[in-house]
Amino acid sequence: MNRKIDKKRIFIVLSIILITLSFFVYILGFPNTDKGGLRPKDGILDLENWSPDNGILSLAGGWNFYWNSFLTYQNITKDNPGLDVKANIPEVWNKYKMNGKNLPGFGYGTYTIKVVNASVGKPLALKIPILATAYQLYIDDNLISSSGKAGRDKEHFSPGYKPQVAEFTPAKESFEIIVHVANFVYAQGGMCYPISMGTPGQIQSMERSTDDKDLILFGALIIMAFYYINIFLLRREDKSSLYFALICVILATTTAISGDYLIYRLIPGISFKEIIAVYYIILCWFPVCAAFIIEALFPEDNSRKVLRAAFVYAIIMSLIILLTPVSFYSGLVYVIDAAGILIGVYCIITLTISFLRERKDALIVFLGAYIAGTCAVYDMLFQSSTTKLASLVMLIVQPFVLAKRFSEAYKNVSYMSQKLLKLDKLKDEFLSNTSHELRTPLNGILGITDAMIKGSDGQLNQRQKQDLSLIASSSRRLANLVNDILDYSKLKVGDLKLDIRPIRIEGLIYTVVNVLRQLNTEKDYEILSDISGELPYVMADENRVIQVLYNLLGNAIKFTTNGYIKVTARKAGKMLEICVSDTGEGIPAGKLEDIFKSFEQVDTSLTRAHGGTGLGLPITKHLIELQGGSIWVESYPGKGSKFYFTLPLAENVPVVNEQAASVSELTAASAEEIPSDAETSAEGIRILLVDDDAVNLKAEAAVLKLGGYSVKVANSGKAALGELEKNTGYALVILDVMMPEMSGYEVCRKFRDIKPAFDLPVLMLTAKASTQDIVLGFEAGANDYLPKPFEPEELLARVRTLVNLKLSVDKAMAAEVAFLQAQIKPHFLFNTLNTISSFCDSDPARAQVLIDEFSNYLRHCFDFKSLESFGSLENELNLVRSYVEIQKARFGEQLQVVFDIEGRVNARLPLLSIQPLVENAVNHGLRKKGGKGIITISVRKFSGEVQISVKDDGQGIEPEKLEHLLEEESGRGIGLWNINRRLKGIYGKGLIIESSPGKGIKVTFSIPQGGDLN
Repeated sequence: MNRKIDKKRIFIVLSIILITLSFFVYILGFPNTDKGGLRPKDGILDLENWSPDNGILSLAGGWNFYWNSFLTYQNITKDNPGLDVKANIPEVWNKYKMNGKNLPGFGYGTYTIKVVNASVGKPLALKIPILATAYQLYIDDNLISSSGKAGRDKEHFSPGYKPQVAEFTPAKESFEIIVHVANFVYAQGGMCYPISMGTPGQIQSMERSTDDKDLILFGALIIMAFYYINIFLLRREDKSSLYFALICVILATTTAISGDYLIYRLIPGISFKEIIAVYYIILCWFPVCAAFIIEALFPEDNSRKVLRAAFVYAIIMSLIILLTPVSFYSGLVYVIDAAGILIGVYCIITLTISFLRERKDALIVFLGAYIAGTCAVYDMLFQSSTTKLASLVMLIVQPFVLAKRFSEAYKNVSYMSQKLLKLDKLKDEFLSNTSHELRTPLNGILGITDAMIKGSDGQLNQRQKQDLSLIASSSRRLANLVNDILDYSKLKVGDLKLDIRPIRIEGLIYTVVNVLRQLNTEKDYEILSDISGELPYVMADENRVIQVLYNLLGNAIKFTTNGYIKVTARKAGKMLEICVSDTGEGIPAGKLEDIFKSFEQVDTSLTRAHGGTGLGLPITKHLIELQGGSIWVESYPGKGSKFYFTLPLAENVPVVNEQAASVSELTAASAEEIPSDAETSAEGIRILLVDDDAVNLKAEAAVLKLGGYSVKVANSGKAALGELEKNTGYALVILDVMMPEMSGYEVCRKFRDIKPAFDLPVLMLTAKASTQDIVLGFEAGANDYLPKPFEPEELLARVRTLVNLKLSVDKAMAAEVAFLQAQIKPHFLFNTLNTISSFCDSDPARAQVLIDEFSNYLRHCFDFKSLESFGSLENELNLVRSYVEIQKARFGEQLQVVFDIEGRVNARLPLLSIQPLVENAVNHGLRKKGGKGIITISVRKFSGEVQISVKDDGQGIEPEKLEHLLEEESGRGIGLWNINRRLKGIYGKGLIIESSPGKGIKVTFSIPQGGDLN
């Protein structure tokens, strides 16, 4: 069956091509003749057999042509000038040959025909088309029409490009029609179109008819263009409407600059150069737009590379047309025609393939494109104008195809809508049934638990009551989540109940803004709350207001890339008006109402205070209206959006204890809250547990207690940071992600400002475990991530792993300190003792001072409490001073050490960070100069850091050795590489060394400021 269909389609295509070829062969082999055979022949037009009743007469035919001369009537009748060319009109004179060569485009000449056997005294009229590019037309020696200024050179020439109508009355039976034509701006010159002759009434009627047809066609094309542009704006995914609108604009413009040149009525001041430029740009873009229409209709059969090449061609040619003179780009007409033919052939081949592959509507589009292409080729070959026919074909074929497709799309949408409604109903029933099924066992759990708490099975001790209260509280939380699933179906039937009471809304706004700000710290926009003064109480459901704020702010975040997102509020009569504004993409005007009709996902922020299902903008609208308010939006594409909603003000507000209870779900009435500084166990490895939920704190602390850990709890991020400032001996922090005011991510980032990951491991807990959530946690500095709910054994396993990591790091640090202690070289001890010994006889007092300094040096090197690897800056400098005094005793006054300390700096730094640098300056910088020189030790406060540098004026280091200075070398002891390694491991950046031969060395490093800087 398919083979028969394919053969039939191939036969149709071949038949159409054969008919077209036959048409062109006929046209070329049998040229057209005018009615009655009346045509100018050899410069003579005989009107003996012509009557006005025969219709308008075309003067296309054989004219006499005289090159580079403007002949007058007297020259022709008396001088009998020699004929240069027998011209065939219409035709450009570039095709005429003189002396074996074609005439150039620039020049001037005279066209003449002699009319004989005319009716004397009967008025006649001429319809004179555009002639390239200026002319003067005479009847005998009377000038009856002109366009532009026909001169013998460029200085005395100006182009004209407007059709004219001229009337005259023959005074005798024979007369000469003499046309002076000049061209110095266009690549081709001469009479490109034939002159028409008839009675004044006939010519005027023809002109009116042409004007009316052009105006109607132009208007129809412009209306079609606007119509399809609107369709594209409403349905941007289908670009065929846009391309067809462009084709309509192109055809409308072509209509305006052809025929009677309607363009002069639309734009009276338009110039010749502008008309020519528009014409050539249209020639370039028409086939390209046609190719893109076909691509949009049949994308499977098109080549994107060919289309991109055609688009680039049109862009380049348009730039050439706009940037070069008419004389240059008009010479490219054959190139433009060839490109248009190639693109047209590609379109025909593509449509043929689509037709053979049985694409929908391919035959209709194929026939329309084939007719349009045939008209275009005919125009090129015969200097004709069949564009209007092509326009009519396009107006019929393309709208039919698009309308047919829109109709089918509407039917599909209608069918899918019915199907979706059924699926939506099934979904609602599924949610409702599932939620009710979940509520049944939850109600049973709650009922039994409450009964046991009240003593249904005997009296319980306090611990048993507390554990049962935790079970009841967790069950209630799960029940609340199930209830949220029912919200959507309840809203549909108007059965959603709200807890409306007087509330303060600024605390809710502050909390939501801060939570979202913490999650978007690295974005190029700010999340702000601009609320001045205290806002009045409003009557609303606190939980639903939070849900609305999260949804609106979440939508703003989604569509904003830079600028700001801001929440403002003001009193407006008896309502409080809240505005969420952003500087994002904005919303098109036609969709401002639709956004409240379609289902949108509610805010998925990790830091929201309440969990649950998700409700979008339509649910938000229902929630606001159920609370007595309204919601609306103002938006401008590219400038952002403003969502406004109102809530009614409260009257007779009772005195309440203002707490931000809405941002953290409280436990059941029987569950006791844990204070922020509670200690649940006093023995074992210390762990800091941070969560805003009292039930979670109790449950997690109990699990950790079973593991033998000492647990300290904090119910907020601020409390946790305060605890770390007071106590630093924690082996692990277990941190909840979703907390009000300060999310777990921000708390973890602040932890990392205090201690690195290996010194204070962080385990994050959250109910969300998507890839994005995990990445955010690790980017914030977490060591591990555990999603809720979790098994107690898994929590303990993760805790053991991280605690062992901390212990291993502590052991490694202890080994590091021991290694540093071992770097005190025996050679240094030997030299120091010899120096002290030499002073015992000559200067006992000095020897005593040196003994004290040496003792101080050894004490600072070995007296490390608990083998800590950090010490105060003051102790480090005291160690350096002791070392310097010992070395000055050896080298005398030749060694000078300057301490340049900026005030009192209270900071901590890795042990033995400065003294080895000073030792290196003495041994490798000054000893090569005989121990003579100055060492400057500088401590400066700079941009939140303490900058420490050690500088000497020794011999310095060559550049090629400087770049290898920080590499580890065997036997160097406490070298620069050791300090650089430790600094990089702790702070992420190491030593900076500056040196040049003969100018000494300067070594600099920076540490964070710690303590008060005075």
